[in-house]
Amino acid sequence: MDRNNKLFIAASLANGASFSMILPLLAPLVRELKLSELQGGAMVSVGALLMAIGAIYISKNQSKFSIYQLLSIGFVGMAVTWGLFTAVLMYGLTVHIGMLLLFSLLMLSRAATGVFMAMPQIALQTYVMTRFSNEQQRSQAMSKFGALNSAGVIIGPFLTTLLLGFGGIMTPLWAAIIILALISVVLVLSFDRHTEQHSVEKPVTEKHEAASMDLSIQQCYPWLMLGFSLYLAIVTVNLTAGFYIQDRFNMTAAEGAVHFAECSLVVGIALVVMQTLISKYLNWSVYRLLWVGLFSMAAALLISVFTTELRIFQATYLLYGISVACLIPAFTTGAAQTAPSALQTKVASWCTATQALSFVVGPLISTGLYQWHKEFPYYFLFLVMLGLIVFFLFQTKTQTVKRVTE
Repeated sequence: MDRNNKLFIAASLANGASFSMILPLLAPLVRELKLSELQGGAMVSVGALLMAIGAIYISKNQSKFSIYQLLSIGFVGMAVTWGLFTAVLMYGLTVHIGMLLLFSLLMLSRAATGVFMAMPQIALQTYVMTRFSNEQQRSQAMSKFGALNSAGVIIGPFLTTLLLGFGGIMTPLWAAIIILALISVVLVLSFDRHTEQHSVEKPVTEKHEAASMDLSIQQCYPWLMLGFSLYLAIVTVNLTAGFYIQDRFNMTAAEGAVHFAECSLVVGIALVVMQTLISKYLNWSVYRLLWVGLFSMAAALLISVFTTELRIFQATYLLYGISVACLIPAFTTGAAQTAPSALQTKVASWCTATQALSFVVGPLISTGLYQWHKEFPYYFLFLVMLGLIVFFLFQTKTQTVKRVTE
């Protein structure tokens, strides 16, 4: 195993751990600061908007960035900007400050994080899609790194629960920033730039590139739609579940944070197990991953709405984990197989931009629906999953008919 592969493994673990330590605390902190759910959603959206802009910029200027630059600049930037965001949160909790000024500072610092969040994801997907050319190898590699990220997701909530018991609500946030800072130092000092291509773009003629670009983006649309819907579901469940647990089961903000951290632990375990099975044992095609993922997500959403038991609600996160473990490699591999190797960075950027755009509109839709009725975000996502099932059933049937007629 080469050094850079090990560094991607460490980066995936650190990324999963740090963000799973941060996310369960956002909803309680929004309540503690007397902000509305919609304002909390706006903070997520502004960061995602900058993430989308960054991904689109990279897709149009892929020759300017190497994998090393995307990975190292991304992690260093995230460590610094999440530190600024956490400092503003702490200032708002400890010092009396005008609500408008506090919200403005939070929006600015959260937007700054979005500038760098796209870079490590594009670096990882480019690394995998240029290293492997076979569809199955690509999906297995993405599942492997996804499993490592999910292992971090298991570690993160455990550390959050532990640190909440020993310190205040801000302690896990600072710990997450320390993790990001440490992995940033390791990446900057240890990444072997000589074994990587200096530019993530391979030379092709302008005519060939333009033709391939038109073809690949057009063929990517169904998979980009899947990715948009997947991350819309992820951000909606993550953002509203913290509020939903408090309101549905009549809990305080601190109790809700603990139980949401437990949900994150459950989904992390499910992700690790399922992604390990996909990467090592299950030789599933992209469409097998697609169907298992969509039906698991639909079932989880329905159970989440109709159950009145906290433990059953938390158990549905097993289905969420299975769904996400299947749909992420289906999304990235499905999109990648439509483009030649020279355009994989561009496809990776489009995938990341799609994810970011879902993070822009998702919080606004989900928090808006939540303020209308706490169950509406789940019903909305169920209809989205149902629409995807119908669409891909029609698409596969059309493709089958074309193959028969040819």
